Parts: sequence; C-alpha cells; structure tokens
Amino acid sequence: MVTEEKYQEIKTRHVDHVKNYMTDMGGIFPHLTVYGKSKRQEEDAIIHIPIPDELMKSEELKDKFVDTILPKIAEKIRIDFDPYGVAWTSEAWVRTAGKEEGVPDNWKTIPIDGEILMVNMDFENKTEMLVYDIKRNGKQVTEDGDIVDHVELIEKDMTEASSWAGRFTGLLKKFKVDS
Repeated sequence: MVTEEKYQEIKTRHVDHVKNYMTDMGGIFPHLTVYGKSKRQEEDAIIHIPIPDELMKSEELKDKFVDTILPKIAEKIRIDFDPYGVAWTSEAWVRTAGKEEGVPDNWKTIPIDGEILMVNMDFENKTEMLVYDIKRNGKQVTEDGDIVDHVELIEKDMTEASSWAGRFTGLLKKFKVDS
C-alpha cells in the first residue's frame, strides 16, 4: 500500500513531467504509466505504455484497447512487477451540454468547445483526476528545431467532478491479479 506522502510525491513528479513535456513539445501522446514493485529487485519501477494514435480514433478501438489489449499487457507486467498505481494521460476534446438540454442520444452532435489535458491517477488507496484547460498561443521552436504549438495549461477545479468515470478510469484493477 502506498502512503499518502509517497502518493503525493509520485503525483507531483508525474504531473510535473507531463506538464513540462506538454509545454515543451506542444502536445502529448496518450499513454499509461504503471507504478509498481519489481518482484526480482524489490525496488520501485515505472513502466510507460504509449498508446498508438490509431487505437484512439474511434469508440470501438478505445474499447478494444481497454477490454482486450490492456488485460494482455497487464498479464505480462504482472510476471515481473506488483503494480500499485496507474496513471492515464491524454489530451481530450470537451463538449458541454447544458442541464436544461440534457445529453442527446448522439453525444457527438454536441459542439466541441475546448481541449483539455487529463491525468487520471488510480492507486490502491487513492484515485484522483487532474484536468488542465489547454490554451494554444501560437507556435514555438523546440531545442531540436521543430515548430510546435506554444501551450499554456490552466488547472481546472475538479472538486465538483468526484464521480468522473469512463473507460480510462479505474485501470489499476486491470493490473491486479484478482481482476
């Protein structure tokens, strides 16, 4: 079990790394980060799993990744590691429906009104969603000479969103033996 102090340390390092990458590179690829103990060396381990863009192109492919591919990855990871936390990181579009209109049958008809960076931390004793509005302010040149978006991240207050759920929440259970 991860202590609150250790969780806060992991969260701070993880989120700082993600935010720095996002602002330096103008964007971030969807990925999972698995935190666990190495069974052989009894040391903490960090496993990064980038998600190919083609698996994020449709609802069906996202479901296939979470329901079919991810359990196979988790099975292989459990051979050498005891996972105790998973962080899901991705950019996402935001669609907002007013309470009076409700959500239509086809939610994709709701216009996109923003873009966010999501970091979902799912640990044995703590689950937390961190969300940042993405504000793109022109272009910038990276150290390698690439031209990328100049990104500003604005943290959103998530105290009202304690019940956020979706296919990329609760992923730690996919990595536990009894899942």
